[in-house]
Amino acid sequence: MSDTGLGGVDLGLNLENLNAELAAYFQTPEGQANLAASGFQVPDVAGVGGPTPPTPPAPPADEPPAPPAPMFSPNPDARNTIKAVLSTYGLESLAEVLWGNYTSGLVDINNEQALVFSIRDTEQYKTRFVGNAARAKRGLAELSPAEYIGLEDSYRQIMQSNGMPPGFYDQNDDFSKLIEGDVSPSELQDRVQQGYSVVAQADPEVRRQMQTLYGVTEGQLAAYFIDPERTAPLLKQQAQAARIAARGLEQGGIQLTGTFAENLAARGITEQQARAGFAEVGALGELQQTFAGETALSGEQLAGAAFGIDVAAQQELERKRRQRVGEFAGGGSFARTTGETSGSTSIGVGKAQ
Repeated sequence: MSDTGLGGVDLGLNLENLNAELAAYFQTPEGQANLAASGFQVPDVAGVGGPTPPTPPAPPADEPPAPPAPMFSPNPDARNTIKAVLSTYGLESLAEVLWGNYTSGLVDINNEQALVFSIRDTEQYKTRFVGNAARAKRGLAELSPAEYIGLEDSYRQIMQSNGMPPGFYDQNDDFSKLIEGDVSPSELQDRVQQGYSVVAQADPEVRRQMQTLYGVTEGQLAAYFIDPERTAPLLKQQAQAARIAARGLEQGGIQLTGTFAENLAARGITEQQARAGFAEVGALGELQQTFAGETALSGEQLAGAAFGIDVAAQQELERKRRQRVGEFAGGGSFARTTGETSGSTSIGVGKAQ
């Protein structure tokens, strides 16, 4: 070994053997002590610090792959939950759509709001809560299904508790206009009470005729004043017929049938015309009575003659008038009034259309 060396390592050795010498030296107690005193680690040279850790062996080719993550398994009982939620909103037709959302893992079955939200873009949902679309156009906030249905229930309870007629504002579609208009339950209650107030102030005989002719209650009359447009097709015509019938009873002593009163109303007879016409029927006096050999005329036939819609009754009245004028021309009681009554048989000719 050369005189010039480090711990016995001959520096004269060629580089090819240097690494091996260093590795051997640092494995000796002297080399370990010198290395610890210097504060350095083993130099990063080939072979220094021990052999390179072996690479782990590859798994055998026939080893099975790791099992996949478990797939979503829908709960069969979830169908009942879905049906219960949808029945609350009247959307049972969307059961299969919502079941598909659930089985695809798109929605949590335990989150009712999430269930509803997942179907809000369907046509069925939009139709069920149609009032929301109109509210949005008016700049009003959209109601949640719970809020929407809560309003419907409040409206329905107000109508029922106030005796509104069946079929009048008792279906979900009936309430959409109220929801569109942002009508509160208290405002609806005020409208109902106003309708009853108008009915209370109406002609008592007209109210009685509505009950007599059609069985219309005060609740139905109030419904007319709550929403005339809604009830107008039938109730408005009945109300006019009742006014005519009321004047018939008051002025002519005749209780009309609903059909006859409606006929006069359909012909355009106003309440004022009815009052005048029935007054003249009442003035017929003895001509309303039937003597031997004469054809009896009912109250409605007399009214038909007065309003020009019963030609046969007009002819019979005229025959009675001529016959009695002839019979009592010698000074009977009828002759003294014939000047007033004789013209009564043609009072309504041409009035009704």
